[in-house]
Amino acid sequence: MTNRLYNFFPGGGSDPSINPAFLPDLKARCPQNGDVNVRLAIDAGSEETFDSHILQNIRDGFAVLESDARLNDDVTTKSVLDSYFGLFNPFFDQSFQADFVESIVKMGQIGVKTGFQGEIRHVCAAFN
Repeated sequence: MTNRLYNFFPGGGSDPSINPAFLPDLKARCPQNGDVNVRLAIDAGSEETFDSHILQNIRDGFAVLESDARLNDDVTTKSVLDSYFGLFNPFFDQSFQADFVESIVKMGQIGVKTGFQGEIRHVCAAFN
C-alpha cells in the first residue's frame, strides 16, 4: 500500500486512481516507513457483508488493493464494472453474486502447478 501512497511514480507521488478524499485516511493509517503489518478493510463500509459494495468502492476510487484499482483503468474490465451500475440492472446485488460464484468456480478449475512448474506458498505474502 505504501508504494501506492508515496512512490507510485518515479520520484514519489500517490496513485492518481485513489480518491483525494480517501488519501489522508490511508496516509494516516499507513505512514511512510510505518508498520507494514497494518490491516485495512478491503471493502470499507461493508466489511461484514458479501455484497457488491466493493464495486462501488473500486469505481469511486476507494480501492485498497492496487489490483482492484486497475480494474477501473482497463476499458474491458471497466465496462464490466459499469454494467452492474446501469439503469437497466435492478438486480444489481443478485447479478454480482451470481457472476462472482461463476468466477470462483472457474478459478477452481485452473489447476495447481507444482514441482518445477510452480509452488504453493506457505504464507501468501511471502515466497517459500
